[in-house]
Amino acid sequence: MTLRALLLLAAIAPLTLAAQGAPPAAPADTTLALTAFRRAQRLVNDGNGSAGRALVDSLVEAADAGSSAEAQALVWRASLAPTWAAAQRDYLRVMLEHERSPLAAEAMFRLAQGELAGGDRPAAQRYFERLTREAPEAPIRGEASLWHGRMLIERGSRTTGCPVLRDGRRRVRDAQVELVNQYDYLLQGCPPEVASAAPAAPAPSAPTPSATPSAPPSAPTAWAIQLAAYQTRGEAEAMVRRLRARGYPDLRIDGDSAPYRVRLGRYATRDEAQRALAAYRRKEKKDGFITPVPAR
Repeated sequence: MTLRALLLLAAIAPLTLAAQGAPPAAPADTTLALTAFRRAQRLVNDGNGSAGRALVDSLVEAADAGSSAEAQALVWRASLAPTWAAAQRDYLRVMLEHERSPLAAEAMFRLAQGELAGGDRPAAQRYFERLTREAPEAPIRGEASLWHGRMLIERGSRTTGCPVLRDGRRRVRDAQVELVNQYDYLLQGCPPEVASAAPAAPAPSAPTPSATPSAPPSAPTAWAIQLAAYQTRGEAEAMVRRLRARGYPDLRIDGDSAPYRVRLGRYATRDEAQRALAAYRRKEKKDGFITPVPAR
């Protein structure tokens, strides 16, 4: 990044590195850019979207063409974009102009999510397949495979959806509790995995009376429809306001940090949630998915 860019970032992000708790070894330009982006997020969340987006625009303009700083700034700008069309342009730039960047995988995943939200499942499928093919070990594969597998199963293709889910589940850490729960629920509907050939273990001489089959995972106590997930709470709140004005009072935002999930309803059974989702799709011409949630 040029000296002019660093001076620009310093001017628009006056908070000191010490105040942000930045690691001492972090490069100055990276730290300043991150500080500026955090400030832009706060501005957008506080309702000052124009100033926040102008700030992130300056990060894109200041970055050298083709640099990792430009890829990161484009992803940041897409996450704060006021419309899907604007976000799509930046994600496409990252995917096409920064194909060697680790952020290209995230861009493909966000593009797939956007196409799903707009109801274009074939386009979403192409992005998921490209992500699998071009970035097989990307960390975001764990989350992306959940979306991909669920989409395939909802289309009636368990033979392709279940292997995608199994592969994705192996990539998820146990600490990622929400992802683990969603994977484990969906995998309950998949046939048992065929084990690879291996030497047979010696047969027991007699049945063991104390042995009992392991209990299946307990069913979630309630269901909700997830309509969207945003990087900023302000964007999630804006969607809630729009939908409440259209006659959806039972909306909420789940999550204390990004992603902020906009969810509809809390249903006692999955069938109830499925009927509500079908009604939402017919009325809004947009998609969503059913997710287990705690009952209250």
